[in-house]
Amino acid sequence: MSKPKVTVVDHPMVIEQLTLARDRRTNQVAFRKAIYRLGRFMAYEFLRTMETQATEVETPFGKAAGGRVKGNDKIVIILVLRASIPFVEGMYKNFPMARTGVISAWRGKPPKFPIEVNYQKIPKIGPDDVVIIADPMLATGHTLVEVARRVVKQGRPNRLVFFSAISTKQGIEHVSHVFPRAEFYTCAIDPTLDEHGYIVPGLGDAGDRSFGAPH
Repeated sequence: MSKPKVTVVDHPMVIEQLTLARDRRTNQVAFRKAIYRLGRFMAYEFLRTMETQATEVETPFGKAAGGRVKGNDKIVIILVLRASIPFVEGMYKNFPMARTGVISAWRGKPPKFPIEVNYQKIPKIGPDDVVIIADPMLATGHTLVEVARRVVKQGRPNRLVFFSAISTKQGIEHVSHVFPRAEFYTCAIDPTLDEHGYIVPGLGDAGDRSFGAPH
């Protein structure tokens, strides 16, 4: 099995926002904004991998060479409720033409971590599409494997990419074992998981910290 294709986005602004998100003292509004900015910065970095098309424009004083991103209309973002909402909102700033799928999925108790899905709305996937599955935390990888399986039933994309603010080596390996051609974009790879499958040190439960803990 080949080594997973992982890009760690370590721009100083990303590090600053991730530090803010990790801090237990960060309140709900500031946390949500930090996750939003991480999604925006990661999408910006991902655009480096997209093809560009040379073009020419007329400035007020003459002609100038330029370029445009190709394939922006081929991006499909899969939003995993509910933690991904601010993350994906940030991504839209650089993927304004992205189509979006929504899946409500959550992980059960260890050691098997069963995945429950009670809602999904996924657009048709074409062979030229770039599918980005967004979840701020890639912990065990069980949730994202189940989400990806449901996505590829709608069609096989040209690229399958996972965006996470924080990942673990264990989670990346689990996902890549099932989807060996997948690409991973993350801001940090944390060392371990606790007995409940949470990333350590991580940042806690991203959904609860963005929107409040449910009753």
